[in-house]
Amino acid sequence: MQITLSTEIYADPETVFYWLGDPERARRWMTSVGHTEYIERTPELIGSTFREIVQGDGQSTQLTGVVVDYLPNQRMAFHLEGDYNSVEVLFTLQTEQDITRVTQTADIRFKGLLKVSSLLFGRAIKRNILRQSNEELAALKRLCEQNPSGREAQSDQCLLG
Repeated sequence: MQITLSTEIYADPETVFYWLGDPERARRWMTSVGHTEYIERTPELIGSTFREIVQGDGQSTQLTGVVVDYLPNQRMAFHLEGDYNSVEVLFTLQTEQDITRVTQTADIRFKGLLKVSSLLFGRAIKRNILRQSNEELAALKRLCEQNPSGREAQSDQCLLG
């Protein structure tokens, strides 16, 4: 299942990537992610592995991921693997004047019984994923646009950058 969404954010790419490229900050807008932690972190971040707990519809599952591409303020991609699916995710940032367009592309491959269910209920599953992803991108937009720098008042160190 392929899903592509984008949103225009009235902020510079540094501000957007501040919220996008750090797992702890990303949890502020990615409401489906309940917990995330590094297993191994490489200096250049590509090849870093992590674990996260994803929640939805009263259920939770653990996914293991690896960062496959990382270019600050431009893009980041990772592969996630879990019991029920595997997912390739790519975030790209494009800037035009005062707007940064964030595009999220996800290629979801279901496993086991969920693979059969996705054949029967694929449209409903995709609708739910699109709804959740649109809500999360809207939350990212609000965080980035909430003040001129888009950053929190307190000073904190970016975990991924």
